[in-house]
Amino acid sequence: MALSKIDVANMLTGEVPNANVATIGVAKGGTGLTSGTSGQFLKFTGSTTLASAADNAGKVLQVKSDHTTATLATSSTGFTHHTGIDLSITPTSSSSKILIHFSSNGDNEAAGRQPEIGLWRDIDGANNTVIGGNSMSMFYGVGSRIVVPIAYVYVDSPATTGVVRYRAVCKSNGGNQVLFGAYMGSNTSLTLMEVTHA
Repeated sequence: MALSKIDVANMLTGEVPNANVATIGVAKGGTGLTSGTSGQFLKFTGSTTLASAADNAGKVLQVKSDHTTATLATSSTGFTHHTGIDLSITPTSSSSKILIHFSSNGDNEAAGRQPEIGLWRDIDGANNTVIGGNSMSMFYGVGSRIVVPIAYVYVDSPATTGVVRYRAVCKSNGGNQVLFGAYMGSNTSLTLMEVTHA
């Protein structure tokens, strides 16, 4: 007599070996995967599905921010640090980028003076490098005192997992006193964002 049904609960025990179980494809409602690892996620590509930590890209990993209402007065022809803006970040990966948002004000104090403003980057206390934009050209040919708002976005590639320190700096190209910083209640601000990229 032929069997009309199989009593699975009482007749079968144990597990079916993985080698005998076919991977269920995407077209059948499966993932197309035999296994995955911790931290992976599923990404649909149209015809198959991938699980890869490398696909986990394009994220903001951490944000640091600092601001001050202080103003720096300097006549130095070498870059001088604005003590009110001093911010450090430790990247989680050497391939990460640091997206920098910076805003402040420059004041030439008198006609013919040109302040130059930038950011000073240190890596683990060394490699002092001035990065980012400057406002020197805004003051060329100005026949009177002028206060100029400064704002820029800069993408830095420090290529390290060490401590990266950013400080706002200013110098006077003519050796006469200029001002750098907040003006009439405004802030000088610096924001750092560690981002991964695709």
